[in-house]
Amino acid sequence: MTLLAIDTCEGTCSAALVRESETLTSRMERIGRGHAERLLPMIAELMAEAGIGYGDLDRIAVCTGPGTFTGLRIGLSVARGLALTKGLSCVGLMSLPVLAAQAGAGSGAIVHAIVMGRGGQGFYQAYQGTRPDGLPQPISDAECLDGDVIVAKVAAQPGVVVGSGASLVGAESSHDAVDPVVLARLACGLDPSNYTPEPAYLRDADAKKAKALLTVET
Repeated sequence: MTLLAIDTCEGTCSAALVRESETLTSRMERIGRGHAERLLPMIAELMAEAGIGYGDLDRIAVCTGPGTFTGLRIGLSVARGLALTKGLSCVGLMSLPVLAAQAGAGSGAIVHAIVMGRGGQGFYQAYQGTRPDGLPQPISDAECLDGDVIVAKVAAQPGVVVGSGASLVGAESSHDAVDPVVLARLACGLDPSNYTPEPAYLRDADAKKAKALLTVET
């Protein structure tokens, strides 16, 4: 299976082409903004490097959030559009389990995945072990929480901290952004019908904003 993986949830614009266990090519650029202008050219560059075209793809994987409202929608729109026009399956995964996998959640250690939010909040979920489908096993709900609440949760179950929100608990993480190669490998063994490319809104304000926008568009 050959996959194209995409992540634009935060300040990084990332994509990778993976065939089974082989990484054909990948790129991660910290651009802050401008995902809409950069993503499709990046994909074209990677395909040229790998010597393949859209006809060689079997599946697309995309991060569904949490993250910035605009960046999140760009990645999802490109992934769903390509899947529809090229007749490909599309798998959507939250960034939290991908980050946990990058930090070695399957090794048995507790991994606290934290994505930076706004106003001192963070998107948080803890993991330990691996599920039968290969994803990290969650041991808490995915929530948007105040920083002090996250600090208490991490203190109650010491472990590895990963993600852009590590600073909320005074930690440093070498995995502060989603690796599209890890995203692709996790998505390879998943059933697309169970992991649809829908935005993961964990903040009430974001969910209401999205609903209002959809109402206007309708």
